[in-house]
Amino acid sequence: MKRTHGWTLAVSLALAASVVQAAPKTQQPRPEIFTNLLQCRGVSDDAQRLACFDRQVAEMDAAAQRDEVVVLDKSELKKTRKTLFGFSFPKLPFLGGGDDADEREKDEEGFSHIEAKIASLRSLGYGKWQIGLDDGALWMTTEAITGRDPKVGQSITIERAAMGSFMGKVVGGRAVRMKRVS
Repeated sequence: MKRTHGWTLAVSLALAASVVQAAPKTQQPRPEIFTNLLQCRGVSDDAQRLACFDRQVAEMDAAAQRDEVVVLDKSELKKTRKTLFGFSFPKLPFLGGGDDADEREKDEEGFSHIEAKIASLRSLGYGKWQIGLDDGALWMTTEAITGRDPKVGQSITIERAAMGSFMGKVVGGRAVRMKRVS
């Protein structure tokens, strides 16, 4: 057995154990490739159990290479959820959608709002703007910004508002309705 195989097996086992421990009460169906890996724990003979784990880990690795399986740790999931702020998605459990506990978690993790720097601006006329953020997100104001025009480099806060809308406020200005474009 190669040295990387043992490392992969150890990581997979640790991952499987953490997923089993962190499983929510209303658990979603697990992929077959993952349940096959977990079934290896039930093999009593040491050599057969190791062979089972080696086989299932190889299958998971091959599936990951084909992008059929993606494994994210909590920090990667948090980054992904933050980059998707402003888009409407169905309630997907792996993105934090679902019950009230998930909504509380979003607020605790800062997903009720984002703070960013303005990286690009384009006037759309009539006081409306297309605003590019430093994380690559593109937003558009749906009402006019009155007073001072926004400037590249300024900070902007965008937060959730009523009925799925969003309000954005450039430092020193008033909040205006916005929508995520890309």
